Amino acid sequence: MATGYNAPPRSRPIGVAILAILIVLLGVIFLLGAVGVYFLAGFAAIRGLPTFFGLGGAVLGTVFLILALIFIGVGLGLWHLRPWAWWLAVIVLLISIVGSLADLAGVVIPLILLIYLILVRHHFH
Repeated sequence: MATGYNAPPRSRPIGVAILAILIVLLGVIFLLGAVGVYFLAGFAAIRGLPTFFGLGGAVLGTVFLILALIFIGVGLGLWHLRPWAWWLAVIVLLISIVGSLADLAGVVIPLILLIYLILVRHHFH
């Protein structure tokens, strides 16, 4: 005899699953970019190019690495329907929309994604 209530598992909307996978893939691309930039910065340092190339590459590689970790984390958070991932995705989409207001064509996709995330908000609890 069961003594407690077993809640049914939360369902993940297919759109959230697709969005999570795409965000993780984007994070992997940034991660590969970071490795490539670090490699090129090291190559520049070995070849005796000015320090700016090595230092600039290290800074750029670090930025790519940080973005990669953020994207992978948010993608995994969306996959597991974490509320913090929903909020972070909404904030990034709002920033993207505001940043694209000069080019209305660039507003369409972030706006559609924002509306979709608002519609599926009840899955993130």
